Amino acid sequence: MSETYQSKRERWQRMLEALPVGLQKHISLRNVEAVAGLPLEAQERLAEAVQAGLKRIPRAVEQLRVDPNTSVVDLLNPPSLPVTESPSTDIQQHIQNELAGLIQQCFPDMPRVSAEALANSDVMEAARDTAQAHLLLFKSNHLRTDFVMMVVYGLMRQTLEHLEEMIEDTPALRQAFDQGGLPWKPNDWRR
Repeated sequence: MSETYQSKRERWQRMLEALPVGLQKHISLRNVEAVAGLPLEAQERLAEAVQAGLKRIPRAVEQLRVDPNTSVVDLLNPPSLPVTESPSTDIQQHIQNELAGLIQQCFPDMPRVSAEALANSDVMEAARDTAQAHLLLFKSNHLRTDFVMMVVYGLMRQTLEHLEEMIEDTPALRQAFDQGGLPWKPNDWRR
């Protein structure tokens, strides 16, 4: 049985009351679970930052989740653009293998070496980026949150709908699906 909104709200209120006093007035119910999940030292550092004028609490919570020892100064003045790490070699290899497998599924006569070369080529950059985004998506601790899941699902449906329109409107693409090994099953939610 799923939790009702009222019982969820009551649970959030109890979490809010358990936070350090300096935070209780500044944390919205929608952020309380994330703040309550931080170690006590990180919660106290967040309270210090709030007292010093911090306005972007969700971003600070994410930073404290990554590094609970982040200074108050860094919470107040985060870098303008987050530094993104390049995907590790293991992740890159996993993505290349996944794409090569999909290429072979779509074009069963293609040798594995050719599929791997194609998966690593410049023309497949968008597919590699999409595969990496999907890996990150499913690693998110927030994906099972109702509003996150609904928004992500809506985005995926919009993307799939747009792709299906492109396939339907382009005879060469439709023919490739008809002849390829990947099943073509248009969804009917638009109708």
